[in-house]
Amino acid sequence: MKPLAKCLLFVAFVLSAQAQPREGKTRELSISGSYQNYSSGSGSSSSSAFLICPRFGIFVVQGLEVEPEFIAMLATGGSAYVLNGNLSYNVIGAEKVVPFVLLGYGIANTLPLFNVPMTKYEFTVGVLNVGAGLKVFLRDDVALRLEYRFQNFKGEQKQHISGLIYSYARKVDTQLHTVQFGLSLLL
Repeated sequence: MKPLAKCLLFVAFVLSAQAQPREGKTRELSISGSYQNYSSGSGSSSSSAFLICPRFGIFVVQGLEVEPEFIAMLATGGSAYVLNGNLSYNVIGAEKVVPFVLLGYGIANTLPLFNVPMTKYEFTVGVLNVGAGLKVFLRDDVALRLEYRFQNFKGEQKQHISGLIYSYARKVDTQLHTVQFGLSLLL
């Protein structure tokens, strides 16, 4: 490993030790059941479902947590993915209830309806994540987690049909509203 990489890992470790929400805890593993409502850009249709999803977070500075998310589907038609980089800020104090806000952005080649990659696109779409929630600590290392998440999947691909003077644009503009209930373990 190069010296710069070792130095960066050391700095990340030291910063995460200072960011802990509870003494000695710098990482968070959580599993949430989520209720999700889907609506199209036109607003003409909507549906909903309940699913379970895991996540992992690392505290980097006081209250600030990096929460990467990755959803993948491997199939014969090709791989589908959603890759999000989220930051959440936890309002840390001595209280058992810790509110947090979340903001992130990602990329995807699919639209995960009900957390399942349903449609694979031949182009990449952007994913905006905005959310807020509460962590209610049952013990120093165990908390119930309640979160609302808004996601906007947006992108466009212009296609030209060769040999013809014809082009069209394939657009994605879909909003997902999710309420997640779960359990967080501080490691």
